[in-house]
Amino acid sequence: MADIQKLDEAFLRFEAALRRVEQALGGTFDGQARIVVLESETESLKRERARLAHELDLVRSKAGELADTSKTAAGKIDAAMSRIRAVLHSNTPE
Repeated sequence: MADIQKLDEAFLRFEAALRRVEQALGGTFDGQARIVVLESETESLKRERARLAHELDLVRSKAGELADTSKTAAGKIDAAMSRIRAVLHSNTPE
């Protein structure tokens, strides 16, 4: 759950940086000031994109772990059910 929260937070930071770039593009800065703002915001977007990618990788990893755990648990449940059926079948009068 914490990984999803981190991913959400990173996504919000990315969106905020993207909004700042959009504002800089639409603003009334002079040419040089606009370039400085855009360069700064571009770097910010790159950092946030890297954070998002990292958080997404963590979420994917956790999802894979959960899927593996679920498969293992399902296998154990199936094995237990087979044993129960075998015991019940062996105790049934013919």
